[in-house]
Amino acid sequence: MQIIGRILLSGLIGAIVCAILSFLIFFVLGVYEGQSLIIEIFAYGFVVGMIAAFIGAIIGLMVGIGNLGVIGGGVAGVLGTLIGVAIYVYTIAENPGQYGDYFRAGGGFSIYFYLPTILTGIITALLKDFFVKKLINKP
Repeated sequence: MQIIGRILLSGLIGAIVCAILSFLIFFVLGVYEGQSLIIEIFAYGFVVGMIAAFIGAIIGLMVGIGNLGVIGGGVAGVLGTLIGVAIYVYTIAENPGQYGDYFRAGGGFSIYFYLPTILTGIITALLKDFFVKKLINKP
């Protein structure tokens, strides 16, 4: 039961952390670039955060299943970014012949997600250890 609790808790933490970090980065970069409509930046940031929650849940599940530490969580974050770029390329490309073009173009896209996903892996590993000790392994 403790293993299932650790896995589910890690998935939830990963989803929440990645959604918040991705929203904040998207919102701050939108304001920094001089976008005029704050509500539009907020709405797009919200959509990005929801998509990132899915990727964060995957990262959290990787951390929970493998019982990964901080370094393993960072590696899981990098893999989460690659999953995000693959999803982006698969949804944008009209035929398989365009995958290579979009992977090259997706390099700039992945920069926006490297920081949130790597931090998601690290923070999830830290919070997982904290909450497992406090909630699941009560003395």
